[in-house]
Amino acid sequence: MKRSCRFCLPASLAIILFTALFLQACSSDSKSAGGEPVELSFPTFWVGEDGKTDIVQKIVNDFNAKYEGQAKVVIDPIPDDDVYQTKMKTNLASNQLPDIFTFYYNPVESELYYKSGRLLDLAPIVGDSLKANFGEEVLAAGTYEGKVLAVPLDQMITPFFYNKDLFAQAGITEFPKTWDDLINAAEALKSKGINAFAMGTGENAWSAMLLYSYIVSSVGGPDVYQAGLNDPAFVKGAEILKKLFEFTPKDAVGATYQQYAAHFLNEKAAITVNGPWMISEFQQHNEALPAKIGVAASPGQPSGLGIEGALVSGLGWTMAAKKQDDPKKEEFAAKFIEYFISPENAKQIFLQSGEIFNSTNYELAETDNVDRITQDILAKVNEAPQTYNYFEGMVSSGVKTEFPAALSGLVLGEYTPEQFVERVVKASQQ
Repeated sequence: MKRSCRFCLPASLAIILFTALFLQACSSDSKSAGGEPVELSFPTFWVGEDGKTDIVQKIVNDFNAKYEGQAKVVIDPIPDDDVYQTKMKTNLASNQLPDIFTFYYNPVESELYYKSGRLLDLAPIVGDSLKANFGEEVLAAGTYEGKVLAVPLDQMITPFFYNKDLFAQAGITEFPKTWDDLINAAEALKSKGINAFAMGTGENAWSAMLLYSYIVSSVGGPDVYQAGLNDPAFVKGAEILKKLFEFTPKDAVGATYQQYAAHFLNEKAAITVNGPWMISEFQQHNEALPAKIGVAASPGQPSGLGIEGALVSGLGWTMAAKKQDDPKKEEFAAKFIEYFISPENAKQIFLQSGEIFNSTNYELAETDNVDRITQDILAKVNEAPQTYNYFEGMVSSGVKTEFPAALSGLVLGEYTPEQFVERVVKASQQ
């Protein structure tokens, strides 16, 4: 029976065409294997004046040198971390995630990334090194439905920093042990013309938010968030926080981080709450300043469920990569994350910025010259009887947006502590 074929070719022509297509395919495979390196975008706010700028750039440079001709990571600088977070959320919503990126860990919002189906499972590529350098509890925060979709990077340890010289001028010999004692110390500082607290309500009200985290957990205990934002501790916390704002510079309402940090760096305010990444600012601002800085943990609340000496600590940034059609891009994106979080690089980040990464499978030698403030922070970590969650890390983006505005109203007397909490609760429900 004769076969009907509208598109049949003569045998000789078919052989020639097949051979040409075969050679073209071989050429394409060869180019993919050894041609132009895959380029990976890496937007980050660890640029400019950030304490990790130099070491992050070095890590990227070293990775590119190691895989020269195969892969190249390109930093996309976004200097403001709030702008960065907003951009990543927008990219997630519009399915335009960069090749490699970071996002802030939050039980509520991190799940949006995990459930999107757009993140690369890192375990098949770098699973062994993850297990070797991270504890199961840490990895669990980035694991969803059995897949490692993000790697928790840093530990959010945020102690109190205080100026010992300013304390001495007010006759204060040690950091207060209770919140009432702290208010009394603030009164003593005020009598000498010294502002007690460097904080503000502008941007995300970062230092004030951390202080609120301490107060709320001192009152309600480390599990206070489990009961939701209706726990009475949040109203009591607002009362105390409003009182502490009486001992801030006049520009505190609306002040940005740069503004209120400047008060502390210029020794116009005695206390601020922040993380070890601020140490580089101490060192850069004035070579005499670091010697004056003391480190303290939480005051206690006699009738509260928290314990004096606790620290606000939690997971900070996580690093992830997006799924790709190009397996080479997926491979090298995962390899970069593995390289970035290696113990040696985690150690260098710690030594150069003071920031403690979760990949702590390394040893510090005497020759590493860990600065005294960082040593004091580590000592407080080891001594802490409890750890507290930080408020921003336990609430939705709606609450984070509302908190600074509600706080401004609280400080100005426009809202009572109860009304402040009502606004925050309402924002959590939207």
